[in-house]
Amino acid sequence: MRERQEIQEVSRPGRLVPRHLGPLASGLLLWAAFPPLDLGLLAWVALVPLLWSLRTAAPREAFWQGYLTGLVWLALTLSWITLFGVVTWVLLAAFLALYIGGFAGLLRWVSPRYPGWDLLLIPLVWTAVEVARSIGPLAFPWGLLGVSQHRTLPVLQLAAIGGVHFVSFTIALGNASLVTLAARPRRAEVVGLGLVALVLAGGVAYGARRLQMPLGGPLRLAALQPNISPFAKGDVSTHQTQLAVMERLTREARARGADMIVFPETAIPVNLFGPGGMLKEVAAWAPDRIVVASSFEASGDGVRNTAVVLQDGEVRGTYAKRRLVPFGEAGVTPGRTRDPVPTRAGSVGIAICYESAFAEIAREETRPDAGPFVVLTNDGWFGTSAGPAQHAAYTPLRAVETGRPVARAANTGISMIVDPLGRVLTRLPLGQEGVIVARVPAAVPTPYLRGGWLVGPGMLIVLVLLILPAAAGSARSWWQEPPFRRLVASLVWPGLLLLLQPSVGGLLPAAGRWIVPVAVLFAVWITAGGWKGLAFRPRRTPVSALLGLGVVGALGAVMLSAYAHYGFFLQMTPLPGGWLVGGAALLLGALAWEGWLRGAVFTFAQAWRGPWIALLLSTLPPLVVSAGGPPEVLIWSLLVGAVFGVIRLLTGDALGLAVPRAVGLILLGMLTVLR
Repeated sequence: MRERQEIQEVSRPGRLVPRHLGPLASGLLLWAAFPPLDLGLLAWVALVPLLWSLRTAAPREAFWQGYLTGLVWLALTLSWITLFGVVTWVLLAAFLALYIGGFAGLLRWVSPRYPGWDLLLIPLVWTAVEVARSIGPLAFPWGLLGVSQHRTLPVLQLAAIGGVHFVSFTIALGNASLVTLAARPRRAEVVGLGLVALVLAGGVAYGARRLQMPLGGPLRLAALQPNISPFAKGDVSTHQTQLAVMERLTREARARGADMIVFPETAIPVNLFGPGGMLKEVAAWAPDRIVVASSFEASGDGVRNTAVVLQDGEVRGTYAKRRLVPFGEAGVTPGRTRDPVPTRAGSVGIAICYESAFAEIAREETRPDAGPFVVLTNDGWFGTSAGPAQHAAYTPLRAVETGRPVARAANTGISMIVDPLGRVLTRLPLGQEGVIVARVPAAVPTPYLRGGWLVGPGMLIVLVLLILPAAAGSARSWWQEPPFRRLVASLVWPGLLLLLQPSVGGLLPAAGRWIVPVAVLFAVWITAGGWKGLAFRPRRTPVSALLGLGVVGALGAVMLSAYAHYGFFLQMTPLPGGWLVGGAALLLGALAWEGWLRGAVFTFAQAWRGPWIALLLSTLPPLVVSAGGPPEVLIWSLLVGAVFGVIRLLTGDALGLAVPRAVGLILLGMLTVLR
């Protein structure tokens, strides 16, 4: 009764603005905790205003409050994305804010089911959502709460126990404690707060003691920073100049006694291997040292972003970037191997650029005989924005997690060498050419590597187990509703056929392009009950087609202009089977896709729970059906699907959207010849 009264009180019109000040304040505080301001201690109070506003909010209202926090925080933090276009920045911030909205809405949905447990539920839900944001084809682990502590070394040591997610959990626990304390806690909560205080104090004490650990080791590690504009990388006329700079820096590092020399990403502007390759010349720059060289290596099976480990002039192993930047590396072939390269300095683990933000890359490359971990990157695309500093903040974190010294070689900066405790031994700022050399200790085994990395995924599993009983009860209740049963049927049967499409295409390469779309259309027809369920409105079909073409054309223009700005020009590629046959097959597939999602699924979802659920459920299936495909296709399908859902809501027609979908897929095909 008291809770209902509080909800009514804070929902009065006069209290509307204050209820949104909390989420806004949290967004600003979270932004300030990361570069460029980099006030990491603010993270310990940043969630408090949002959490205070959420105390009496219903789940739907909580979602929008969390979404506001996420939008403010991530739009400001990722403002450097405007270098790749304002539309890209807006879409990325709007998408990532969904996770923060999901945290808030899920917290308020779970909390009433476990009264008195908010002190633990808040950090649990936050961490679980953070883990979900870090995995899968749409993973973007930028701005994780734990990364804000990259300069707060006693706290950062907790990453040696459970990784970045354990640090995030601890910070969220601190925020939850402050909110609980401010809300006049009950006796049981006071006991909980006391235990939390002991845990936090123990964590800081553990970190402080760990920082006193004696470290030693004879290895001298070097990172090169040539400060070459990324716009010059593809300019053939500058290749000799670039090679001369790299040779001079390599010889300088050798003269300064470096045992291992690390190049930045794609430092060699030509092939190292194959006819005309520069491998022998590069090896001669430091013939008695370990050198981690790099290039865009073109071969018969595509172009790979490659690192090559040389020892005494001989190749010890290679690594090709596995986790590619969606759209940014659409034409690059991902690597397959995850094995570190054995050298006399221990096994060398490698991450290239974007990969350093993913904890599993460093973890998988760590062996008992681990030597240094090296990060090769080219942050020159970010200019002088906060992007390079935000990216570099992951380096101390990876060092503490794996207990390895890390050398980060960045083309234009920020380059650094970090010891296993996350201490930056030396660094080069943005925009300077030079060499940094530091003596680094040997690797230190960490609990994180022995199983502590399961802390984050474990919290996600715990949250799923907590919500499972209530979710199962809701599902049983929904199944009694005929629209829900029709919705499930419309999702399952066409979806299964689309999941089988690669198998059918492999057995019948030519016919597979026709059989599966026809089967999907037939399944949709049966489950939807004819044209009405397919949402075919002949008089409105031209309107939906034109609106869809406008959206696809606008997004395509943004994509083409963004690539052109950075010197990459996309070309039209012919369709398999030619424009006539291939175009017909593509249009048929688009008809099946739109008839399924914007047709049957949207129709039954709207009848079940209204337009918002219809928009959501008609947009998400590509996460399952296209999960194994290129991330560019998945992102495009989700983005275009969301906008197409709005068009479907406005016009009532779905099949007219097949034409713009087919045009969009042709645009995506142009990315395959990006490089």
